[in-house]
Amino acid sequence: MRKIEIFAVLLLYIISFTTTAQEEFKSNLSVEELKEAPVKLMPYPKEVSWGEKPIDFKQVEINNFNFLHPSVKSELEQLLFKAGVKTSKNNKNKIKFKKIDSLTREAYTLEITSDEIKIGASSDAGFFYALKTLEQIVDGKKGFYAVKIWDEPAFELRGYMIDTGRNFQPIETLKNHLDILANYKLNTFHWHLTDYPAWRIESKKYPELNAAENHRPTRDPGLFYTYNEIREVINYANELQIQVIPEIDMPGHSDSFTTATGHRMESEEGMKILEDVLYEFFEEIPKEMAPIIHLGSDEVDVPDPEGFMNRMLHIIESNNRSAVIWDPGLPANDRVIRQTWLPEHEIEKMDQSGLRGIDSQNSYINNSEPMLQIPRLLFKPIGQDSNHKIIGGIIALWPDVNLDEPFDAVRHNPLYPSLLTYAWTTWTADITETSSKFITRVPPKNSKAHDYFSAFEDFLMYHKNTYFKGQPFQYVKQADTEWKLIGPFKNKETLEEIHDSYAINDSILQWKNATGNTVYIRDRFKQGGFYPKAKPGETYFAHTYIYADEAKNLPVWIGFETPFRSNRAYTGIPEVGEWDVSGGTIWVNGREIPAPKWENPGWKPERTSGWGSKGDQEVAWKDEELYWTREPARISLKEGWNEVLIRVPGSSDYQNWMFTFAPLEQEGIRFSTSKN
Repeated sequence: MRKIEIFAVLLLYIISFTTTAQEEFKSNLSVEELKEAPVKLMPYPKEVSWGEKPIDFKQVEINNFNFLHPSVKSELEQLLFKAGVKTSKNNKNKIKFKKIDSLTREAYTLEITSDEIKIGASSDAGFFYALKTLEQIVDGKKGFYAVKIWDEPAFELRGYMIDTGRNFQPIETLKNHLDILANYKLNTFHWHLTDYPAWRIESKKYPELNAAENHRPTRDPGLFYTYNEIREVINYANELQIQVIPEIDMPGHSDSFTTATGHRMESEEGMKILEDVLYEFFEEIPKEMAPIIHLGSDEVDVPDPEGFMNRMLHIIESNNRSAVIWDPGLPANDRVIRQTWLPEHEIEKMDQSGLRGIDSQNSYINNSEPMLQIPRLLFKPIGQDSNHKIIGGIIALWPDVNLDEPFDAVRHNPLYPSLLTYAWTTWTADITETSSKFITRVPPKNSKAHDYFSAFEDFLMYHKNTYFKGQPFQYVKQADTEWKLIGPFKNKETLEEIHDSYAINDSILQWKNATGNTVYIRDRFKQGGFYPKAKPGETYFAHTYIYADEAKNLPVWIGFETPFRSNRAYTGIPEVGEWDVSGGTIWVNGREIPAPKWENPGWKPERTSGWGSKGDQEVAWKDEELYWTREPARISLKEGWNEVLIRVPGSSDYQNWMFTFAPLEQEGIRFSTSKN
């Protein structure tokens, strides 16, 4: 009788949670439409009507395209070349361009019939995005799908920021990032050019700003961008319909400035130098190339914040440019765009309702767990709960910790999957209502949110496999990964037998269902997880079954605490023979899976909470510290059902309390919390 009662309570809990998730989720696009789409367009258009079969164009005649910008013509030429389509006059198959002034600037129409490809837009941007959609539709084997599309973005600003002040990035890397932005209709590159370690903008009047001896010795000292290189990047971006927002961070984040000049930025002498710097920058980089300038202004206290900001903003605005600042940051006039990086309830400021705003909160790529970054970005509506007039969002990559190699910024962070997901979110704004739980978890199975997530995941995996082969794309499918969780236990080493419930003192512990390759017990910032009130010293367990169609040696990413790459404060590298500093353990079919062979066993940072020490921040991340950069574990599965049990203890209140179990090869396996 006791087991029946417990099962009934558990069933009611699951039904209640699923119903709540369904009630909280709404989207414009239906799951059925996404699953039935013959081409997985990313981001998905507003209105699409697919034909029954693809059309094979071998030759086409291009009509009425002389008015197009050379960059758009070049895009068309590249597309046709890749598709193996030749151009000829008097051909029955036509590509027709039509200017439609009633469309918004980035909107477009695209129609493919048996003998025509018709593209309409009001600007070069619209024509460019139409071609980007056409490029995804093209399939080398199937040709062009018959389709009719009307599309436009939900937000005017859809961007990406990278910090090159802390760690320099080569020009070719930046161009590669710009190519990806353009492919997925992101239209803004926020270029963070200065920070504590170095000043990366050429200075003709103050060359000491670029001198290696005035940069942090561990952070690419002496490397900076010449004005020619800055113009090169901006011109390259503009050809791709991308605007560049240069950031000159002031008056905080400016150690190298102070070292080079001998003056703090907020001093009278420092402000005079900044004025010279801005005037020189504006002379070298005209308004047409950079109509918006970012002044930073966050994480700093100065004696006269209003006076400093008014002086700097006057220079920018008198040059007929707009300004952006971080929010929270120093005070500024109502014309300045606020870029929010903290939840607005944490910003103790005057009412800012109606001011233009950019949403960058809860999206930092370096402050993420790769598997849970995707639902976090997908299910957080841009500008949610903001009192600003939101013009869009910018996703940010801050490689705060020293890098051994520039490309480690990409290897250590889920950049590519994040950009694709953010492109979807900022272009479509498709999800209109959702649960805040999905900031830290994958939606539960049998819910509308889960069905949508699963459909989106198919799009993401298609683009990974089609366009990012051989690239660090730190994501594998997880919508069908099922777990049962239970806890808390005190100092329990394992579960000798799996029961429906466990009596602990005067309470009964029952299983919770969870979904995903990564599961938070409780995240570092206490935004959620399955046990948000979990305390250090407690232990939780995760359990599931994997059915294998044949015996196999399965490569799996296994991890416990995922450190955020902005900050060296975490529990550290385990001792020899251990998976996890806190005591995490994993068993498959009753056999304990051996831990990796650590190169630096027992290494611990000076601080395990708060912000990493200055010394530790200069210690580059090692491959062994991140489950996606070290060699995957190998798990032996027998044919049929295999049992997986994971012990997940907590030892620190600042710990990212979690586990990851992500099979890299998923064909022929399936997860289930019961053997059925």
